[in-house]
Amino acid sequence: MALDGKHLVIGVDGGGTKTEAALVHKERGILAEGLFPSTNIHSNPHDQVREALRAIVHDLAAKAGVPVDAIDGMCLGMAGADRPADKTVLTEMLNPHVAPTTKILIVNDAVVAMEAVLKRLHGILLIAGTGSICLGYREEQTVRCGGWGHFLADEGSGYMLGLSALRAIMENHDQRMPDTTLTKRILGELKLNSPTDLVGWIYLGKNGKTEVAALSRIVHDEGTAGDPVARQILDREAGRLVEIVEPVYRRLFGATGESTELALWGGNLLNAALYQSLFLKKLEATGLPVKPVIDLKARAVLGAATHAFNMLG
Repeated sequence: MALDGKHLVIGVDGGGTKTEAALVHKERGILAEGLFPSTNIHSNPHDQVREALRAIVHDLAAKAGVPVDAIDGMCLGMAGADRPADKTVLTEMLNPHVAPTTKILIVNDAVVAMEAVLKRLHGILLIAGTGSICLGYREEQTVRCGGWGHFLADEGSGYMLGLSALRAIMENHDQRMPDTTLTKRILGELKLNSPTDLVGWIYLGKNGKTEVAALSRIVHDEGTAGDPVARQILDREAGRLVEIVEPVYRRLFGATGESTELALWGGNLLNAALYQSLFLKKLEATGLPVKPVIDLKARAVLGAATHAFNMLG
């Protein structure tokens, strides 16, 4: 196996909940791959991220039976890592674990997902996973909307669906919201006795963005089963996803009216039929000339590897 030059890269898809990584040879494909903890530096302790990055490099190299210094490049598609300061932090975490000759490229996770779904960086990609973001590319121009973290944005994301469910439970407890099956399902899931126990769960425990986002599964279940409150949450947040697509299209393609592809990504759009349907209907109602693209076989981690090979030339 040739290990010199531009043959061996690591692609990383660092989402809000987990990190997927693969060691890829240019001719032979995937040599090793694995799942690792979340590497989002804004929602996890830096020691945890540092350890996850170390494990990615050393575990994959050991699994493939290649030396670490044979890795020519790494592309990390990372949630919440757009700013130069974020890239500096992640690069400094990685540097002790790779050879000085290893080239490192850090981009938003939407970039590698677009590479995986559309096979090129031209068009629009919408992510609705733990968090959310909309990113568009046209020639040398890039536009984003959303993706500013769960305190400032994350419209239509798993986190927002879960948080909306928790708020609905408390509003029902206050008799401001109708009864909802979300109460019984979520309290049972969290092993709590009363809605007021949610106060301690979210404020006093170690439960954060990931744990709240995990509750989105229950919102999808109960909305599909017909619970009006869950359905209202899904309908509202689907509309908010459309709201972050519109300005990206307008700023990149609005002047020409060009039809473009819109790649859908993230578990809330790919794996939740009702939510996906609500989103697509609201998108169609806008009249935007966009073509939704869904590829259930696409893997962002391989989009990251492709990006790494492109970086190496």
